Amino acid sequence: MGSGFRTLPPEIKAQIDAIGDVRFVFGAARRHSPEQQAAWVDALGLDEVDDSQWMGVPSVSTGRWSKWNITGRLKVRRDLPKVWHSWSIEAPDFQGGGTHTVSFGREVFQKQRLYGRQIEASVALVDEPVATLVGTVLLELRGPYDPANDDEYLYAASLARTWFGSVSVLPLDEAGVPQIPDSTFGWEFLPDGTREETRVLLERRFGPRTSRDEIDIMIDRLVRVQSLRPEQRMVGTTGLQRYIGYQFGPDFVAFENPRVGNALYILRGDWQELSQLSRSQLLASRQGEFDRIIHTANWFDKLRLAVFDYRQTR
Repeated sequence: MGSGFRTLPPEIKAQIDAIGDVRFVFGAARRHSPEQQAAWVDALGLDEVDDSQWMGVPSVSTGRWSKWNITGRLKVRRDLPKVWHSWSIEAPDFQGGGTHTVSFGREVFQKQRLYGRQIEASVALVDEPVATLVGTVLLELRGPYDPANDDEYLYAASLARTWFGSVSVLPLDEAGVPQIPDSTFGWEFLPDGTREETRVLLERRFGPRTSRDEIDIMIDRLVRVQSLRPEQRMVGTTGLQRYIGYQFGPDFVAFENPRVGNALYILRGDWQELSQLSRSQLLASRQGEFDRIIHTANWFDKLRLAVFDYRQTR
């Protein structure tokens, strides 16, 4: 399982804005497998509705957002004026056996109770475009993006990320059935970029809190991978969504998360299916179907050799 967000990411706001005036839910789609079904249905403790749908309120053990979904959360509103808070206690009299009331007071920040609505998770097995598990948060929302509803978006998007590992905006049809975008199992292909264009891309994806030194390390990694002349590069919205993919052939893609502390993954064969998995799912169940290169001093030499060997056998 994943974790929620502190604030709603700009890319999710853009997705909400892009769908226009339609109803939607937050969720995720994965190609069906017994392992994926267990990762969602069993891990979340969902009840079977019929042969192709499971529903329920995930327990607090599945993450803090699940806890807040059940019990609610008190948020301190430091953006609002303070209010006067008073309280009293009964203190013993200095003489005699009685008591008297002592009152206190001070200004405090206002608090707001949020969430706590026991929103359910749903997992459905559908046949199109392929056998697919669709996980959704059963909180219906509406586009385009409205800043007044930011807490609602954050609530539902954080539950989706906690329960399903990633977040997509799934528009609802007239019958209220989530529609899986064609791009769910695809990738957005990126044009070759200059060093400065790469910097802008990284700053947008990783945010202003990332130091300039870290950005420079990221750029160096990506420029070096690009020097191996991949056929194209891409970014995705599910699975390895924080990675940039470098495709060297139809069955060989190197996925690089440029952020310091992450490894590079080489996916072979049906990389499109493998890339729908989260990193933890990939490591747990798909050994032998990928290579993992840690960013030690000779990481680039290992990648270059793997690309060379692949090109020699094509």
